[in-house]
Amino acid sequence: MRVLHTADFHAGRITRGYDRTPELHDALQEIAGLARTERADAVLVAGDLFDSVNPSAAAEGAVFEFFLRLKELGIPSVAIAGNHDSASRLASLRGLLGWVGVQMVAELSADLSNLSRTLETKRGERLIVGAIPYLSERRILKAADLLGQDVGEWRQKYRDGMGQLMRAVGQSYQPGAVNMMMLHTTLDGAKPSGQRSIVLDLNKTYTITGMQVPAGTQYAALGHVHKPQELGEGVRAAYPGSIIQLDFGEGGEQKQINLIEVSPGRPAQLTAIALASGKELRTLRVTHADLERKLDEARSFQGLLKVVVSAPAGTALAGLKESVLRILPGVLAVELDAASLGTVAPLATREGLSRLELFERYYREKRGELPAAVRAAFEETQRAVSEEARAPEGVQA
Repeated sequence: MRVLHTADFHAGRITRGYDRTPELHDALQEIAGLARTERADAVLVAGDLFDSVNPSAAAEGAVFEFFLRLKELGIPSVAIAGNHDSASRLASLRGLLGWVGVQMVAELSADLSNLSRTLETKRGERLIVGAIPYLSERRILKAADLLGQDVGEWRQKYRDGMGQLMRAVGQSYQPGAVNMMMLHTTLDGAKPSGQRSIVLDLNKTYTITGMQVPAGTQYAALGHVHKPQELGEGVRAAYPGSIIQLDFGEGGEQKQINLIEVSPGRPAQLTAIALASGKELRTLRVTHADLERKLDEARSFQGLLKVVVSAPAGTALAGLKESVLRILPGVLAVELDAASLGTVAPLATREGLSRLELFERYYREKRGELPAAVRAAFEETQRAVSEEARAPEGVQA
């Protein structure tokens, strides 16, 4: 049996104001083409189909066109919701997606048997997938902090609970079938690339261990970490990573999908298949003195560029961004090296920042400069919330 494993489309991603949807569309069409040429019997999508809970029409079109293409090829698939997806939204589309051959698992239900999905190949072989969507831990962590409890203890409870859930789902495995587990989570030992959602300290997030994956699992198809990698503690498990370089922390990574070849009761064989779609992201580090020369040398670069400038203390830096954009209009971001500022890097601390400043930082990272209209709407909303908080009980502000 030949199974393609992919994850982390993040359709609808905006990188520093630049819409990546056309690149993601091309990458998904490339993956569908590989499903055909590699004679795939099934496709597994391990979460984060979309970049936000309210994706654009173009983003939805790219993803649904991908699944339609698989239907045309007669290739069934199983997909789970990730932390960026709206689980309820995907659950509501389960019937429609089923019509095009997608078994969507977006939410937990009281009947855990719904997490076990069976696919049958054209040759009559059976693939059983324990499909566990993303389970949020943030509220648990926040509650533990507020209660002054040991957060480490809560993490262990999360790990134990995930282990029990996987064992329950693994009871559906059958000796004459290929048995796999699919999760959107962080596995111990996973190394992140630079995506913001995972660059959080991996020692401070909820994780599971490969030893918890139930016996009989021939392959664990993982999503959530964008850096392609294989981890082998107790089970053959792998992250295929995101399908294009989504942020500058992922610059230089070769994106891929995983081809799994496996027979019932036999070890799975993994082959990484490189993807060609998507623009290359590159960070260009220059000194103020050689800024123009380095930018001129980069004119032929066809990807997306971030420029980080270092300069001696006291250097006049007014109009730096305008100077860079005058030479290379396509540059997405211009930043000062932390050493040049003689202070901590701006992203390293939130201390002392107002809500508006935090929102500005977030918006700048996601979409670029904050428009005046959006700033005004944020300030108005903040005023309204403050007035409501000050209003006497029972009086609506």
